[in-house]
Amino acid sequence: MIYITGDIHREQDIHKINPREFTVGNSLTENDYVIICGDFGCVWDGSTGDNFWLKWLDSLPWKTLFIDGNHENFDVLNTYPLEEYKGGKVHRIRSKVFHLMRGEVFNIDGYKFFTMGGGFSHDVNYRTEHKNWWKDEICTIEEAKHAFATLEKNNWEVDYILSHDTYSSHPLAHKYETDMSLYGDDYYDLHDCLETVEKKTDYKMWFSGHYHDDMIHYSDSNKPCLTLFDKVLLLDNIDEEIKSLTKI
Repeated sequence: MIYITGDIHREQDIHKINPREFTVGNSLTENDYVIICGDFGCVWDGSTGDNFWLKWLDSLPWKTLFIDGNHENFDVLNTYPLEEYKGGKVHRIRSKVFHLMRGEVFNIDGYKFFTMGGGFSHDVNYRTEHKNWWKDEICTIEEAKHAFATLEKNNWEVDYILSHDTYSSHPLAHKYETDMSLYGDDYYDLHDCLETVEKKTDYKMWFSGHYHDDMIHYSDSNKPCLTLFDKVLLLDNIDEEIKSLTKI
């Protein structure tokens, strides 16, 4: 089984996948997955805090997969070993904890997932680079090119898209102002990158996080984008699950 949720921010919101609250988790196995749509936050200090939470996650019955958000320590995250997993590139964080890298397609339980982590920090003016903010929170030009090339290899067709932030025509993409001058010439506007993905890709459903709410929006082509935060949704029951989401 595959469950999908939004940001967990380490100790702040990880309770939603604690089996005491996420009770179905007690019956899951290593053949099941919980996917987190960014702001994982358990790779943050590179020390005892990370080790505590990563050890706990690795002790859970299922495999934890995550894409990166804007609240990750990219200096530490990029020190983890690169591997191939389910057809795409990952950082293996622990034996059952994997970072699904940007612009990859993964084959999980017969479904094709395209992943594109990253997001804009709306509070960047209150953050310090390489301490609690990184330019790598959004994609580089090379990462965007890689994402498009990966989709081209897959004939621009996948089952599901996983992102943290969202595409530029989505109403939430305009909730906060973004300033590309903070990032430099090597970076690509993530909203625009995801807009290209949305317009060119044939997909069933899009999952994102970042906006700390549980909502659903339908694109111009009538494709659903589920923005998740509190809810942990079962993919195989998704048609019923989306009835509980607020439409925007």
